[in-house]
Amino acid sequence: MSNSVRTIVVFESRPRWEPELQRQFRNESVRVRGCRMLSKLSAIAFPPVAEILVIDLPEDMTECLQWLSKLVAPPRVPSVIVLCSSEAADLEWTLRDVGVREVLVGELSGEQLARICRRLISNPE
Repeated sequence: MSNSVRTIVVFESRPRWEPELQRQFRNESVRVRGCRMLSKLSAIAFPPVAEILVIDLPEDMTECLQWLSKLVAPPRVPSVIVLCSSEAADLEWTLRDVGVREVLVGELSGEQLARICRRLISNPE
């Protein structure tokens, strides 16, 4: 991993994972940015600004799923992690089919999410 600052963008309706990841990465060269509106997510995450894109799948997920399905178009797409409830777990293979690297279902700690982000940053393919 190079010495440059890495970026993680977190899309969520309310700030939960953004401040938690900021805390987890506070002593590392990782910047964590939040986004609350899907309409602004592309501008924040692209062109390749983010190495990791964490999406906390909203209850009304249709628009978000449509946005994810278009992600394959850019030349360099960040590694995508989707966090979803147990009720949405049956979407895992649909999400993976559109290029999502990790689908995390149910409860998760900040340490667990940060560990997955670190792994994806060090091994982007």
